Parts: sequence; C-alpha cells; structure tokens
Amino acid sequence: RLAELVGFSQSECKMMRIAGYLHDLGKLTIDNTLLEKPGALNEKEFDIIRTHTFYTYEALKNIDGFETINMWASYHHERLDGTGYPFHLKGEKIPLGSRIMAVADIFTALTENRPYREGMESGRVVKLLYKMVESRAICAEVVDIAAKNSAELSEGCLKGQQEAAREFEEFFREEA
Repeated sequence: RLAELVGFSQSECKMMRIAGYLHDLGKLTIDNTLLEKPGALNEKEFDIIRTHTFYTYEALKNIDGFETINMWASYHHERLDGTGYPFHLKGEKIPLGSRIMAVADIFTALTENRPYREGMESGRVVKLLYKMVESRAICAEVVDIAAKNSAELSEGCLKGQQEAAREFEEFFREEA
C-alpha cells in the first residue's frame, strides 16, 4: 500500500508485493533459535542476522526478470548514510523501491505484536521513523507519506497479521 501511496504504477506495486513477500527469504539460512531469541542479541548474533539480506540477494539474483524485485527486497536494510547492509549503498544508489521497503519493514515490525513484545501505537512508530530520518537512515519523503497515512497502514498491518494467523491455523488444521 505504501508503494501505491508514493505513486508507483500498478505493475510496480505488483513487483513491490513480490519483493515484500521475499525480502526476508535469506532468514531461511539462519537458525530459528537465533531468530526467535526472546532477549537482546549480542554483536556476533546480530552479525549473523545481518547476513539474511545477502542471502536474499543470492537466492534471487539468477531469476530472469527479478532484477528490480531483488534490489527492492535485498536492499531494505541499506541506509542513506552508507552504514546499512549488505552492500553499504549510500544515498541515491538506494532505489526508491528499497527505500519504500525499508520504511514498510520498520513500520510493520514495530506495529505488529511479536512473541517478545506488544506492537507499538502508530503515532509512536512515526516518531521513531522521523528520528531515523534525522540520522540519515531512511527516506524523509517516504516517511512523510507513511506518517500521513499511518492509521490506514497500521490497520492494514493488523489485518495482514490476523489473516496470516488464520491461514497458518487453517493449514495445520488441514494437515492433522
């Protein structure tokens, strides 16, 4: 939805949806005990988690027609100041699609309930996003659009989380 609000075409929004589905594909290479660790990660553990974007890039790089989808998915932890990962891209080298993916990923991660914490209220999330803009981590223009539409985006996140939970339960009910 954020890509649509930014002005992406219907075709670009479809590509963004696919990139969104695949952006954490590389996490399949990371042990679940680390992904689901209830407490804070130490530096070595965080370094392991950071590798997921590289593995996403590697998994998608040889799929014909996925070049843009791969960039949008794999660069979602790059930062405008160049301190992100996996490739330490800086400024304009980070495609707009990746900038949208970054804001959407952060917004979703903070508003969703997680096993280790309750989701945050969207107003608080917007304040954190603007702090990230100030530190040159993420795109101000995309954050402005997310902030203006935060209630709608938050509602969409909640509906998506509920639908995913229903599908998960249904899948395992059918398997039993």
